[in-house]
Amino acid sequence: MVSPDRQITVKPDTSVRDAFQLFKQHRARFLPVVDDNGIYHGVFTAPTLLKLLLPKAATIGMNLESTRVPIGSLGFMSLTKEDFAEQLDALRDENVRDNMSSPVNIPVVAPTTPIMEGIFLYYKYKRHVVLVDPDTGRFVGTLSSNSLLEKALA
Repeated sequence: MVSPDRQITVKPDTSVRDAFQLFKQHRARFLPVVDDNGIYHGVFTAPTLLKLLLPKAATIGMNLESTRVPIGSLGFMSLTKEDFAEQLDALRDENVRDNMSSPVNIPVVAPTTPIMEGIFLYYKYKRHVVLVDPDTGRFVGTLSSNSLLEKALA
């Protein structure tokens, strides 16, 4: 398990721009969103950040596959360092609270959940499993594939 003192987390009002710096600095793929009291609110993910960097026109109807107009290539758009910095700067007023991943896509379990259930959830969702105390709502840590394997083989 990656404990809360080792897991990089963000507060709900953290800017998307600041979250990007954490992704970059720690090579993270996701950041649990936790308030000052340690209460878990959700997860901000690298794929969500990448979506926010895309031009709005590229994401219209993205969740409605039946109405989505296929875009063959966005190669006509440039993304120089200056373009990227500008896109990122535009996200300085966006916070992670308003851009968290859908809760149905993030497996959350209690610390007492059986290891096989954790392995199943990791397999099903292809991502870390978040541990939350069911009585307090406090973030307890995350289970990675390595920690699940270590626990299963112990």
